[in-house]
Amino acid sequence: MLHSDFGRRGVFAVALLMAQALVAAAEPAPFRFSAPIAIDAAAPFVQLALPPAAYGRTEQDELRDLRVVDARGERAPFALLAPRSTLHTSEQVREATLYPLPARPSAAGVWSSPVDVVVDGDRISVKRHGSAEATLASRPRESGGWLIDSGESRPGEALPRSLRLRWSGPAEFSAAYRLETSDDLRQWRGAGSGQVMALQSSSGALTQPVVGLPDSPGRFVRLVWAEPPSAPLLIGASVLVAERHLVAVDSARELSFAASAEPAGRTPPDAVARRALHFDLGGNLPLVDVDLVFAAGTHVAPVRLQGRARVDEPWRDLGAGVFYRLERGGDVGSSPAIALPVSVRFLRLVADERAAPLDGVDARLVVHAALASLVFAAQGEPPFRLLAGSADAPAGALPVSTVVPQLESERPRFGHGELGAFIADETVARAVAAESRQARLRPWLLWAVLLAGVAGLGALVWRLARSGPAQPPPA
Repeated sequence: MLHSDFGRRGVFAVALLMAQALVAAAEPAPFRFSAPIAIDAAAPFVQLALPPAAYGRTEQDELRDLRVVDARGERAPFALLAPRSTLHTSEQVREATLYPLPARPSAAGVWSSPVDVVVDGDRISVKRHGSAEATLASRPRESGGWLIDSGESRPGEALPRSLRLRWSGPAEFSAAYRLETSDDLRQWRGAGSGQVMALQSSSGALTQPVVGLPDSPGRFVRLVWAEPPSAPLLIGASVLVAERHLVAVDSARELSFAASAEPAGRTPPDAVARRALHFDLGGNLPLVDVDLVFAAGTHVAPVRLQGRARVDEPWRDLGAGVFYRLERGGDVGSSPAIALPVSVRFLRLVADERAAPLDGVDARLVVHAALASLVFAAQGEPPFRLLAGSADAPAGALPVSTVVPQLESERPRFGHGELGAFIADETVARAVAAESRQARLRPWLLWAVLLAGVAGLGALVWRLARSGPAQPPPA
């Protein structure tokens, strides 16, 4: 009986140790960061715009490890609000008509027009010049630029936003231009400058065919090449008309970042890093577009865009484009932003092999990010705090219809809050570090407990075998 009782106690101890190890593994990690919430306008429901720092403190995708708690540590119900665009844009594309300009302007600096405008009531018709048009049509490369007729706009129709040029060659070029617009071919107004280009690289062709138009463009656009011999031969142009309707209250937030050194992860910086600019966005941000803004001077930067969410991930290609800034007299032309609808924390802009390396001193990255907002019920004892930074905590946000049953009618009455700076809990940080060490040792501990249990059972069986069969009790 003594041996049997000892064996049962040993088996129970082994099972208890294994259960404790499994329970320790199942407990979620505590929250490492907290930030105070300052309520500027009190209301039953308070909306809080999440800054990039909130994305940087979370350790799970989709902001799953956020919590709102009151002064006693009790949870307040909250929901995440996806950002809504302030404008709904519908795009229409129509074909423009091209007319080559003469090789050079007159001695007075005036360009002779290859067409005439005839006004008949509220209708405008365009009449070509016969002899000049035929001469230039037979020798288009002698043209100093192009007159582009974007077409007549009907009353109430949206204005053109940009032109997309098409050319037949050469395969590689870089051509700067000056832009002017007019409604009647007589009064011209400057519309800035820019550059179109085409480059061939190992990763594919890089082109910049878009010509941006001012907010109030005329029907006619005069595009004058800075150096006609290096300009492409245009074969067509498309007019992009964007109709915008105000339908929302939240817009993508504009953020600016300076270049930083590329951190060393599992894959150390490669040779590409020497020709690249690296940017840490501070968190895994949902991007809309990106732009490289140069402080001064003339710059042309054909680049490949790469991104990753963590430093231990390999870089992945996100796209390609050309950023530029051109100074010509008093005019400054810059490239449009490149659409980049991805979620990344680290961005790398790799310069083309045949272009100059990028200089992070004179350039900053400007991004538009669709950052979320948070709305919570102001129940409990203020002040409220936002917790973040748990690797395995369950999702904390509720559906917005659960937190705010009548969202659209309640939204105008939302209160407003501001998030303060995040503070790291050193006790939690030490506990997380200790838990990380224990997590690495836990498989070995489980194996040790299992082996100890098997050894204990073996010893019990051996002792029982040596003791022989049980003796009957005396009469």
